[in-house]
Amino acid sequence: MFEFSKSQTNQLEKRGISVANAKAMIANISQQNTYCNIHRPATLDDGIIEFSTTDLQYYAKLYSDTASNFQVARFIPASGMATRMFSFLSPLVLEDRQAFVKALEAHQDSPKVKQFLEGYRYFPFYESMKEQIEREYKTTSDSIDFLQAFIQAVVKQYANQPKAFVPFHKYGEHSRTAIEEQLMYAVQFALVNNRIVHHFTISPGLEEAFDQHVKEACLALERTHACTTDIDYSVQEASTDSLVIDADGQLVTDDQGQLVFRAGGHGALLQNLNNINADLVFINNIDNVSPQAQHEESGMYKRVLGGCLLHIQQEVFRLLRTIDEEGVLEEAIHFLDQQFHVHIQEDDIALRKQKVIDRLNRPIRICGMVPNTGDPGGGPFWVEDEMGVRLQIVERAQIDLRQPSQAAHFQQGTHFNPVELVCSLVDFEENPFDLRAFVDPSTYFIVSKTLNGKPIKSMEHPGLWNGSMAFWNTLFVSIPSSMFTPVKEVIDLLRTTHQN
Repeated sequence: MFEFSKSQTNQLEKRGISVANAKAMIANISQQNTYCNIHRPATLDDGIIEFSTTDLQYYAKLYSDTASNFQVARFIPASGMATRMFSFLSPLVLEDRQAFVKALEAHQDSPKVKQFLEGYRYFPFYESMKEQIEREYKTTSDSIDFLQAFIQAVVKQYANQPKAFVPFHKYGEHSRTAIEEQLMYAVQFALVNNRIVHHFTISPGLEEAFDQHVKEACLALERTHACTTDIDYSVQEASTDSLVIDADGQLVTDDQGQLVFRAGGHGALLQNLNNINADLVFINNIDNVSPQAQHEESGMYKRVLGGCLLHIQQEVFRLLRTIDEEGVLEEAIHFLDQQFHVHIQEDDIALRKQKVIDRLNRPIRICGMVPNTGDPGGGPFWVEDEMGVRLQIVERAQIDLRQPSQAAHFQQGTHFNPVELVCSLVDFEENPFDLRAFVDPSTYFIVSKTLNGKPIKSMEHPGLWNGSMAFWNTLFVSIPSSMFTPVKEVIDLLRTTHQN
């Protein structure tokens, strides 16, 4: 059993981690990943809804007509750094010209490097970099010297910045970064009661940098739409960080004997979401945003998802408020069965009523799923456990692909992880839910990394839209692939969907 020193106990206390929780965390890290049991993939008409044209029109109008009655906000994790976007260029970041030429020859057949070299003139930051390099190095844009300077400058300027600050799209002489484009996009669905409310999770100490970065975009929005922009930030709480264990199963400490911690994954952001004061919250990643030409169509689907949520929420609230009226209990049982695939089977009337109330009175989320075209990641599946067979979002890391049946179910998945979520965070009496009560704690992840060249393991909390939302009431909805335009590497900006 691990025993902490007095200084380590103080260190845990300052982070808001109890000794009991720390020991439980160590026990989890010492075990293998817990795998879920996939029963079958969720597909169209078997767990995933496909809207008709009439549905699209109805839900979009419902949202436009009634959103003003609610507090609407966006929640966007934006703390990720852009390092991975440019990591494949690392072998080419060389000061010596001869070494650069040799590295270029050695890596020119790498698919990513080749794509970068063929398309670098089409990046939204190309012109500004070109002017800077030609002015500073007196070299032309078609020379090896320019290419060497360009790669160095791009990696130096953006790789150690938040991904939110990387230019994504170009408009004439100007470009928009990921976060600026997100703000402009919000007009299509999050402009409610002349306000646009955004909450970004960011790295500690970057509030001022983010404020400065979005200042001009906010002013432009307020001028053109006569609205106010309400932007708020939070950081991942220290209490959600994970202890670290080495290959020998020992706690990793620094030279002073202090505990080493790692961030607890995006599931740790559930606490940040829990603190949001809003009725409806749209959630998506900072790097999933299209150029302005696609904003109107994408915004329509956002309004459709919002309208679907309001429709379901209104039905849930009505059933809960009238549950004691004649026939409503049976109606609620049917509703749970049809909408959320929850089957209530209980002979005792009082217990049956309590089960219905418990299953109805939960946070609601509508998850927009795009067809899977081969991108890495998980998706929607029917999962079997002691509670029966139920719909869940499952990450690849949660599946034991060594089991032939599990691997087969995973390969048969037709849709990708939710790229759009809209959530209802209040109950039928307008009280906010404590979202921590609806987490499946068994779905944590154990991650293997290296520290100072040595293997280590730490724990990540159940994923934000996986285990952290496991016991929400959920609908999976199919949306067009055009809604999914992620930028995981800089070459993704060369895709047609990002070339304005």
